Amino acid sequence: MKRIEYKVPDGKLVAAEAEAINGVLTKIKITGDFFMHPESTIKDLEDTLKGKQVAKLEKIINNFFDKSNIQLIGVSATDFLHVIKLSLADSS
Repeated sequence: MKRIEYKVPDGKLVAAEAEAINGVLTKIKITGDFFMHPESTIKDLEDTLKGKQVAKLEKIINNFFDKSNIQLIGVSATDFLHVIKLSLADSS
């Protein structure tokens, strides 16, 4: 797994390390200098994504943030999806 960083335009840095086997996300670590409240939510997001089909990541991430009362500062749900996809593309 290689760490990929993405600087959000006019925002913060978000980074991901991800690995998929046969189209299923097996490993994921998300870090960066963004703000998310509550802070434990990032771990919840990682746990939600593990074991899921890569093709369904957009829907899963959007549902995760839509159903939760999560505050994001300097980053959006779309930015998480973008950096995860970059990480998966780089690991191929």
